[in-house]
Amino acid sequence: MMSGGLPDNQNDPKQAWLGTVLELRKELKFEPRCQAGSSFVLVEDPVRNKFFQIGEREYAVAATLDGTLSVDEIVQRLGDVEEDFVVRVTQWLVQGNLAYVVGSDSSKRINTQVANAEKAKLIGKLNPVSFKVKLFNPTKVLDASVPFAKWIFSKAFFAIWCVIGILALQTIHGSWDQMGAASAGILSGGRWVWMIVLWLILKVVHEGAHGVACRKYGGEVPEAGVLILLFTPMPYVNVTSMWRFANRWQRIVVCAAGMYVELFVSFVAILVWKHCDAMVSSLAFDLFIMASVTTILFNANPLMRFDGYFILADVLGIPNLYPKGTKWVGDRLKALVLGTPKTPNLIPSGEFWQAAIYGSMAFVWKILVSVSLTIGASVLFPNFGIFFAIIGSVFWVLMPLYQQYRQTLGAAARHPVNRIRVVISGAVIATAIVLLFGFFRGPATKSAPAIVQFADETIVRTEASGFVEEIHVTSGQTVEAGQLLVRLRNRALEDEVTALDCKVNESKIQVRIYQQTGESGLARSEEETLAGLVRQLKDKREQARALEIHAPFAGVVFQRQLESLQGRFVDKGDTVLTLARKDTKEIVVLIDQRDLESVKENREQTVRVMIRGMPIFDSNLMDSQINPRASTATSYPSLCAHAGGMLEVKPVSDPGSGEESGFELLDPRFTARLPIGPDVGTSLHSGQRGWAYIKSPQQSMGGYLYIEACDWLKKKIELATQAALMQ
Repeated sequence: MMSGGLPDNQNDPKQAWLGTVLELRKELKFEPRCQAGSSFVLVEDPVRNKFFQIGEREYAVAATLDGTLSVDEIVQRLGDVEEDFVVRVTQWLVQGNLAYVVGSDSSKRINTQVANAEKAKLIGKLNPVSFKVKLFNPTKVLDASVPFAKWIFSKAFFAIWCVIGILALQTIHGSWDQMGAASAGILSGGRWVWMIVLWLILKVVHEGAHGVACRKYGGEVPEAGVLILLFTPMPYVNVTSMWRFANRWQRIVVCAAGMYVELFVSFVAILVWKHCDAMVSSLAFDLFIMASVTTILFNANPLMRFDGYFILADVLGIPNLYPKGTKWVGDRLKALVLGTPKTPNLIPSGEFWQAAIYGSMAFVWKILVSVSLTIGASVLFPNFGIFFAIIGSVFWVLMPLYQQYRQTLGAAARHPVNRIRVVISGAVIATAIVLLFGFFRGPATKSAPAIVQFADETIVRTEASGFVEEIHVTSGQTVEAGQLLVRLRNRALEDEVTALDCKVNESKIQVRIYQQTGESGLARSEEETLAGLVRQLKDKREQARALEIHAPFAGVVFQRQLESLQGRFVDKGDTVLTLARKDTKEIVVLIDQRDLESVKENREQTVRVMIRGMPIFDSNLMDSQINPRASTATSYPSLCAHAGGMLEVKPVSDPGSGEESGFELLDPRFTARLPIGPDVGTSLHSGQRGWAYIKSPQQSMGGYLYIEACDWLKKKIELATQAALMQ
């Protein structure tokens, strides 16, 4: 016999197993049940606080394990049961620690198992990223609350829940834009402090609802505590006893109770937000987000062992769905990679595909969550980034690998491996890593946001001072050469022209008088005065004519908020509007500062430009103009995220007042201008957005994916941090 009570791996392991004498553990409790027309038996393991469900045929086999019959004798006694079926069932019972081999120390086995469980809990508490802390027994508190809170699960309250929910959904539908604006400042100022307080209150209410529902139906709630996930406290209660409930809808009610109450809170909160102002409105919106969005994303997610998972398992009628599915996936992966023998598949045929699909999805999800939590902890706490990465790797990667090593390659291995398969699998994995980081290359191009602009832009300035009296054009309007654009009004200048005109006429009369009286000396002197007045009048008339601003050439007018100039006073030389020739356009590309060197090294390359709604066309980077200085200014607002563009921005505050004064780009960008031919330019419109694709030095695909992932995460955290710091 091998350690653990399983037969040695002899030449015929099946024959060795048939001679084994087994006995069920005395502590197990069995309860027959019937659900959805099928009968089964619920097995409770009170030592480990676990529940299992087995079919009637499996129970018939288990009931014969009295410690006196061998597996072969059980096969003969049952008669109509296949030998392979009995072998698979008995092996599963032993592997699940529900039965043991006679002759082994069963009590020692159970004590060892409990000790190992306690050891695992202790090790889990050392994980700074995720660990659980038991606090107290909430039974007395819940028993005192049940008489007052059980009405929440009544039909009358459900009707109220539905009515309030419909009103809340109508409010959400009619206030979508307002909700978007409110969510933009959800972490601003000191709101995050209130959010933490509300979060804790909500989670206490959530878990309290689970506990009340469980006690209402007669279940036990022996434990309450806190789960610390990425330094975020999340209360929990132990309602495992609900699996004793014969009615599955009672179990579903217990699982859904927390979400049920939180969603009701979110309904009320959104109604309060709609009809209140100032601080109450802000707190109500924060409460709505936490009680709805976070509840749906986390508690309702069936791939995590939270409320949604247990509801799904009961709806499907597959108890222990998670361990069944993940165990099957893990066993098949080990068989594929290591060549270990496949363990008996005891998943009933009617449940197999559901459990297999769920197990595959949950397996991948667990890997993604583990990696994400480790990376998130390292980014949130940069000074301890390496420490958290190492801790996460130890608990979620190295320890599982060590357990697999003990089971497959260690001295006490119970699942021998196929060494040829191990070599082949290792070679495949190593080859994949080499290909990813050494052979496969990342994208050969870098993309940058682009926008169509007019190339020959002429700034039209005033040549005289005055008030804007008339504006005859609008932004985007096509005008002809000489067309009146804007008329100014300057009464002082007009009066000066009138006065000078009178003086010129008077001087002309005086010259004639002197000439008629023969006073030639005075006539010459007056003629000189007249010439000066004429020059002054000419200058003033030119200034007066400049009060009418005409188009210097045919083109398109564009100027943001042009109508706001109406009635304003402008000085000589001020900008009134911009005029551009209609068919001369260019592409303005905003290049990430990290890509500038590669762009400069490839100045003669062809750039591919993709504008929405237009065929892809090429431009020449060699002829472009690149601004050598990077800037975070939002010179092209339509490219910014808050205007529906591609560039991420962050709010900036006025140093004096501390109030938000605008936005700036999250990362500095260089500006490059790409020329386009008239054949393409005529079909483009100023302001159209798109992408420019520029060749860049290639890197490995692995390096590219790593850098892109890190950049994405850092940007998201920087945005969240910036929003939290805004007042």
